[in-house]
Amino acid sequence: MKTTTDRLPGLALVLTLGLAPLVSLAQDAPPAPPAPAEAAPAAEAPATGAAPAAPAISETDVILEVDGTPITVLDIRELFTARYGRQFEQMPAEQRALIEPQIQQMVMNELIQKTLLVNAAEKEGMKVSAEEVEESLKAIAAQIPDGASLEDFAKSAGVSLDRIREQISTDTKIRKLYEKVTADVTTPAEADVKKYFDEHPEEFEQAASVDAAHILISTQGIEDPTQLAAKEKIAKELREELVSKKGENFAEMASLHSDCPSKAQGGDLGEFEKGQMVPEFETAAFSQEVGAIGECVKTQFGYH
Repeated sequence: MKTTTDRLPGLALVLTLGLAPLVSLAQDAPPAPPAPAEAAPAAEAPATGAAPAAPAISETDVILEVDGTPITVLDIRELFTARYGRQFEQMPAEQRALIEPQIQQMVMNELIQKTLLVNAAEKEGMKVSAEEVEESLKAIAAQIPDGASLEDFAKSAGVSLDRIREQISTDTKIRKLYEKVTADVTTPAEADVKKYFDEHPEEFEQAASVDAAHILISTQGIEDPTQLAAKEKIAKELREELVSKKGENFAEMASLHSDCPSKAQGGDLGEFEKGQMVPEFETAAFSQEVGAIGECVKTQFGYH
Protein backbone atom coordinates (compact mmCIF):
# COMPACT_ATOMS: atom_id res chain seq x y z
CA MET A 1 0.00 0.00 0.00
CA LYS A 2 1.23 3.50 -0.79
CA THR A 3 -0.04 6.60 0.97
CA THR A 4 0.53 9.58 -1.29
CA THR A 5 -0.84 12.51 0.69
CA ASP A 6 -2.82 13.49 3.75
CA ARG A 7 -5.74 15.88 3.32
CA LEU A 8 -8.33 17.24 5.72
CA PRO A 9 -11.73 17.72 4.02
CA GLY A 10 -14.80 18.54 6.10
CA LEU A 11 -18.11 16.70 6.07
CA ALA A 12 -21.28 17.53 8.00
CA LEU A 13 -24.37 15.33 8.02
CA VAL A 14 -27.60 17.06 8.99
CA LEU A 15 -29.48 13.96 10.12
CA THR A 16 -28.59 10.41 11.04
CA LEU A 17 -31.33 7.99 10.10
CA GLY A 18 -29.56 4.64 10.36
CA LEU A 19 -31.27 3.50 7.16
CA ALA A 20 -30.93 0.00 5.81
CA PRO A 21 -29.80 -0.24 2.15
CA LEU A 22 -33.34 0.03 0.77
CA VAL A 23 -32.27 1.04 -2.69
CA SER A 24 -29.46 -0.16 -4.92
CA LEU A 25 -27.91 3.20 -5.78
CA ALA A 26 -25.57 2.05 -8.49
CA GLN A 27 -28.21 0.40 -10.65
CA ASP A 28 -31.56 1.34 -12.12
CA ALA A 29 -32.82 -2.21 -11.80
CA PRO A 30 -34.07 -3.52 -8.45
CA PRO A 31 -31.64 -5.52 -6.32
CA ALA A 32 -31.39 -9.22 -7.06
CA PRO A 33 -33.31 -11.47 -4.64
CA PRO A 34 -31.34 -13.47 -2.06
CA ALA A 35 -29.75 -16.71 -3.23
CA PRO A 36 -32.01 -19.75 -2.72
CA ALA A 37 -31.33 -22.07 0.19
CA GLU A 38 -29.24 -25.16 -0.45
CA ALA A 39 -31.30 -27.89 -2.09
CA ALA A 40 -32.48 -30.76 0.09
CA PRO A 41 -31.24 -34.32 -0.63
CA ALA A 42 -33.14 -36.12 -3.39
CA ALA A 43 -34.50 -38.71 -0.97
CA GLU A 44 -36.38 -36.05 0.99
CA ALA A 45 -39.71 -34.64 -0.09
CA PRO A 46 -39.60 -31.00 -1.22
CA ALA A 47 -40.79 -28.42 1.26
CA THR A 48 -44.26 -27.05 0.73
CA GLY A 49 -45.73 -23.64 1.44
CA ALA A 50 -42.55 -21.76 0.52
CA ALA A 51 -42.73 -18.02 1.06
CA PRO A 52 -43.34 -16.01 -2.14
CA ALA A 53 -40.49 -13.97 -3.58
CA ALA A 54 -40.24 -10.38 -2.38
CA PRO A 55 -41.83 -7.92 -4.83
CA ALA A 56 -39.49 -5.92 -7.04
CA ILE A 57 -38.80 -2.34 -5.97
CA SER A 58 -40.56 0.22 -8.17
CA GLU A 59 -39.31 3.74 -8.85
CA THR A 60 -42.62 5.06 -7.50
CA ASP A 61 -42.29 3.23 -4.17
CA VAL A 62 -42.29 5.65 -1.23
CA ILE A 63 -39.27 5.23 1.06
CA LEU A 64 -40.44 7.73 3.67
CA GLU A 65 -42.55 10.86 4.10
CA VAL A 66 -41.16 14.20 5.21
CA ASP A 67 -43.62 16.82 6.44
CA GLY A 68 -46.34 15.00 4.49
CA THR A 69 -44.29 14.87 1.28
CA PRO A 70 -43.34 11.41 -0.08
CA ILE A 71 -39.75 10.60 -1.03
CA THR A 72 -39.60 7.86 -3.66
CA VAL A 73 -37.01 5.46 -5.01
CA LEU A 74 -36.81 7.63 -8.14
CA ASP A 75 -36.02 10.73 -6.06
CA ILE A 76 -33.15 8.91 -4.37
CA ARG A 77 -31.68 7.47 -7.57
CA GLU A 78 -31.87 10.76 -9.46
CA LEU A 79 -30.08 12.69 -6.74
CA PHE A 80 -27.50 9.94 -6.34
CA THR A 81 -26.76 10.01 -10.08
CA ALA A 82 -26.45 13.80 -10.08
CA ARG A 83 -24.19 13.98 -7.02
CA TYR A 84 -22.14 10.79 -6.95
CA GLY A 85 -22.92 8.57 -9.95
CA ARG A 86 -19.82 8.98 -12.09
CA GLN A 87 -17.40 9.08 -9.15
CA PHE A 88 -19.08 6.04 -7.57
CA GLU A 89 -18.80 3.97 -10.76
CA GLN A 90 -15.05 4.64 -10.93
CA MET A 91 -14.41 3.33 -7.42
CA PRO A 92 -13.10 -0.20 -6.80
CA ALA A 93 -15.83 -2.72 -5.98
CA GLU A 94 -14.63 -3.18 -2.39
CA GLN A 95 -14.74 0.56 -1.72
CA ARG A 96 -18.20 0.89 -3.31
CA ALA A 97 -19.55 -1.84 -1.04
CA LEU A 98 -18.17 -0.10 2.03
CA ILE A 99 -19.33 3.44 1.32
CA GLU A 100 -22.68 2.85 -0.44
CA PRO A 101 -24.62 2.99 2.87
CA GLN A 102 -22.91 6.28 3.72
CA ILE A 103 -23.69 7.76 0.31
CA GLN A 104 -27.30 6.65 0.61
CA GLN A 105 -27.48 8.35 4.01
CA MET A 106 -26.08 11.57 2.52
CA VAL A 107 -28.59 11.46 -0.35
CA MET A 108 -31.45 10.91 2.09
CA ASN A 109 -30.25 13.78 4.29
CA GLU A 110 -30.14 16.14 1.32
CA LEU A 111 -33.61 15.11 0.16
CA ILE A 112 -35.01 15.62 3.66
CA GLN A 113 -33.39 19.06 3.90
CA LYS A 114 -34.66 20.10 0.49
CA THR A 115 -38.18 18.83 1.20
CA LEU A 116 -38.39 20.75 4.48
CA LEU A 117 -37.07 23.91 2.81
CA VAL A 118 -39.42 23.83 -0.17
CA ASN A 119 -42.40 23.16 2.09
CA ALA A 120 -41.37 26.13 4.24
CA ALA A 121 -41.02 28.25 1.10
CA GLU A 122 -44.51 27.32 -0.08
CA LYS A 123 -45.95 28.13 3.36
CA GLU A 124 -44.32 31.55 3.05
CA GLY A 125 -46.11 32.02 -0.27
CA MET A 126 -43.09 31.61 -2.54
CA LYS A 127 -44.21 30.95 -6.11
CA VAL A 128 -42.35 30.32 -9.36
CA SER A 129 -43.90 31.16 -12.71
CA ALA A 130 -43.54 29.13 -15.89
CA GLU A 131 -41.65 32.09 -17.37
CA GLU A 132 -39.06 31.96 -14.58
CA VAL A 133 -38.54 28.25 -15.16
CA GLU A 134 -38.07 28.74 -18.90
CA GLU A 135 -35.58 31.56 -18.28
CA SER A 136 -33.54 29.21 -16.10
CA LEU A 137 -33.72 26.54 -18.81
CA LYS A 138 -32.36 29.05 -21.32
CA ALA A 139 -29.46 29.80 -18.98
CA ILE A 140 -28.70 26.07 -18.77
CA ALA A 141 -28.95 25.72 -22.55
CA ALA A 142 -26.43 28.55 -23.00
CA GLN A 143 -23.83 26.51 -21.11
CA ILE A 144 -24.33 23.33 -23.12
CA PRO A 145 -21.59 22.65 -25.73
CA ASP A 146 -22.40 23.41 -29.35
CA GLY A 147 -24.19 20.57 -31.09
CA ALA A 148 -25.91 19.34 -27.93
CA SER A 149 -29.48 20.12 -26.90
CA LEU A 150 -31.37 20.39 -23.63
CA GLU A 151 -32.75 16.94 -24.37
CA ASP A 152 -29.17 15.62 -24.64
CA PHE A 153 -28.32 17.28 -21.34
CA ALA A 154 -31.34 15.72 -19.64
CA LYS A 155 -30.53 12.30 -21.07
CA SER A 156 -26.92 12.48 -19.85
CA ALA A 157 -28.24 13.31 -16.37
CA GLY A 158 -30.67 10.40 -16.52
CA VAL A 159 -33.78 12.57 -16.15
CA SER A 160 -36.54 14.06 -18.29
CA LEU A 161 -36.92 17.75 -19.15
CA ASP A 162 -40.06 17.83 -17.03
CA ARG A 163 -38.05 16.61 -14.03
CA ILE A 164 -35.47 19.33 -14.68
CA ARG A 165 -38.28 21.91 -14.74
CA GLU A 166 -39.58 20.55 -11.43
CA GLN A 167 -36.09 20.82 -9.95
CA ILE A 168 -35.68 24.39 -11.20
CA SER A 169 -39.00 25.33 -9.61
CA THR A 170 -38.01 23.69 -6.31
CA ASP A 171 -34.58 25.33 -6.21
CA THR A 172 -36.02 28.75 -7.10
CA LYS A 173 -38.57 28.56 -4.27
CA ILE A 174 -35.79 27.71 -1.83
CA ARG A 175 -33.65 30.58 -3.16
CA LYS A 176 -36.53 33.03 -2.71
CA LEU A 177 -37.05 31.81 0.85
CA TYR A 178 -33.34 32.28 1.56
CA GLU A 179 -33.41 35.80 0.12
CA LYS A 180 -36.42 36.70 2.27
CA VAL A 181 -34.96 35.28 5.47
CA THR A 182 -31.53 36.88 4.95
CA ALA A 183 -32.74 40.23 3.63
CA ASP A 184 -32.17 41.97 6.96
CA VAL A 185 -29.07 40.04 7.97
CA THR A 186 -25.98 42.22 8.29
CA THR A 187 -22.48 41.04 7.44
CA PRO A 188 -20.46 40.62 10.65
CA ALA A 189 -17.25 42.55 11.13
CA GLU A 190 -13.99 40.66 10.66
CA ALA A 191 -13.24 41.03 14.37
CA ASP A 192 -16.56 39.38 15.25
CA VAL A 193 -15.85 36.51 12.88
CA LYS A 194 -12.42 35.94 14.42
CA LYS A 195 -13.88 36.11 17.93
CA TYR A 196 -16.47 33.45 17.10
CA PHE A 197 -13.83 31.25 15.49
CA ASP A 198 -11.55 31.52 18.52
CA GLU A 199 -14.40 30.72 20.92
CA HIS A 200 -15.78 27.74 18.95
CA PRO A 201 -12.77 25.92 17.42
CA GLU A 202 -14.53 22.53 17.65
CA GLU A 203 -17.07 23.65 15.05
CA PHE A 204 -14.32 24.02 12.45
CA GLU A 205 -12.51 20.75 12.98
CA GLN A 206 -12.23 18.55 9.90
CA ALA A 207 -11.87 14.80 9.67
CA ALA A 208 -8.47 13.49 8.60
CA SER A 209 -8.25 11.67 5.28
CA VAL A 210 -5.61 9.98 3.16
CA ASP A 211 -5.09 9.38 -0.52
CA ALA A 212 -3.75 5.85 -0.98
CA ALA A 213 -2.92 3.34 -3.69
CA HIS A 214 -2.61 -0.42 -3.29
CA ILE A 215 -1.95 -3.70 -5.05
CA LEU A 216 -4.37 -6.46 -4.09
CA ILE A 217 -3.41 -10.12 -4.24
CA SER A 218 -6.84 -11.66 -3.81
CA THR A 219 -7.48 -14.67 -1.57
CA GLN A 220 -11.22 -14.75 -2.23
CA GLY A 221 -12.52 -18.33 -2.29
CA ILE A 222 -9.18 -19.79 -1.17
CA GLU A 223 -9.07 -21.86 2.04
CA ASP A 224 -6.10 -24.16 1.45
CA PRO A 225 -3.20 -23.04 3.71
CA THR A 226 -0.60 -23.82 1.05
CA GLN A 227 -2.36 -21.65 -1.53
CA LEU A 228 -2.83 -18.85 1.00
CA ALA A 229 0.87 -18.97 1.85
CA ALA A 230 1.70 -18.75 -1.85
CA LYS A 231 -0.45 -15.62 -2.18
CA GLU A 232 1.27 -14.04 0.81
CA LYS A 233 4.67 -14.84 -0.72
CA ILE A 234 3.65 -13.12 -3.97
CA ALA A 235 2.52 -10.02 -2.06
CA LYS A 236 5.77 -9.81 -0.09
CA GLU A 237 7.90 -10.26 -3.22
CA LEU A 238 6.00 -7.46 -4.97
CA ARG A 239 6.52 -5.22 -1.94
CA GLU A 240 10.26 -5.93 -1.94
CA GLU A 241 10.50 -4.92 -5.58
CA LEU A 242 8.51 -1.73 -4.92
CA VAL A 243 10.74 -0.81 -1.98
CA SER A 244 13.89 -1.46 -4.02
CA LYS A 245 12.70 1.07 -6.60
CA LYS A 246 11.29 3.47 -3.98
CA GLY A 247 7.77 3.06 -5.35
CA GLU A 248 8.57 4.69 -8.67
CA ASN A 249 7.05 1.72 -10.54
CA PHE A 250 3.97 1.44 -8.30
CA ALA A 251 1.36 2.25 -10.97
CA GLU A 252 2.97 -0.14 -13.45
CA MET A 253 3.15 -2.95 -10.89
CA ALA A 254 -0.46 -2.39 -9.88
CA SER A 255 -1.68 -2.53 -13.47
CA LEU A 256 0.19 -5.80 -14.01
CA HIS A 257 -0.42 -7.67 -10.76
CA SER A 258 -3.36 -6.24 -8.80
CA ASP A 259 -6.66 -8.13 -8.57
CA CYS A 260 -8.56 -4.94 -7.70
CA PRO A 261 -10.38 -2.89 -10.40
CA SER A 262 -8.28 0.06 -9.21
CA LYS A 263 -5.45 -1.45 -11.29
CA ALA A 264 -6.86 0.59 -14.17
CA GLN A 265 -5.87 3.72 -12.20
CA GLY A 266 -2.47 2.35 -11.20
CA GLY A 267 -3.89 1.10 -7.91
CA ASP A 268 -5.11 4.55 -6.86
CA LEU A 269 -8.07 4.35 -4.43
CA GLY A 270 -8.48 8.11 -4.21
CA GLU A 271 -9.13 10.00 -1.02
CA PHE A 272 -11.05 8.44 1.87
CA GLU A 273 -11.78 9.12 5.52
CA LYS A 274 -11.87 6.76 8.47
CA GLY A 275 -14.74 4.31 8.38
CA GLN A 276 -14.70 3.87 4.61
CA MET A 277 -12.30 0.93 4.43
CA VAL A 278 -12.01 -2.36 6.29
CA PRO A 279 -10.29 -1.85 9.70
CA GLU A 280 -6.96 -3.54 8.88
CA PHE A 281 -6.50 -1.50 5.71
CA GLU A 282 -7.63 1.71 7.39
CA THR A 283 -5.18 1.31 10.28
CA ALA A 284 -2.28 0.80 7.91
CA ALA A 285 -3.25 3.67 5.62
CA PHE A 286 -3.59 6.20 8.43
CA SER A 287 -0.49 5.14 10.36
CA GLN A 288 2.23 4.93 7.73
CA GLU A 289 4.31 7.85 6.51
CA VAL A 290 3.21 9.85 3.50
CA GLY A 291 4.87 8.51 0.36
CA ALA A 292 5.99 5.30 2.07
CA ILE A 293 5.46 1.72 0.89
CA GLY A 294 3.69 0.03 3.80
CA GLU A 295 4.02 -3.51 5.07
CA CYS A 296 1.76 -6.19 3.57
CA VAL A 297 -1.70 -6.07 5.12
CA LYS A 298 -4.11 -9.04 5.28
CA THR A 299 -7.84 -8.31 4.99
CA GLN A 300 -10.92 -10.28 4.04
CA PHE A 301 -10.12 -9.47 0.40
CA GLY A 302 -6.53 -10.70 0.40
CA TYR A 303 -3.06 -9.18 0.76
CA HIS A 304 -2.51 -5.46 0.08
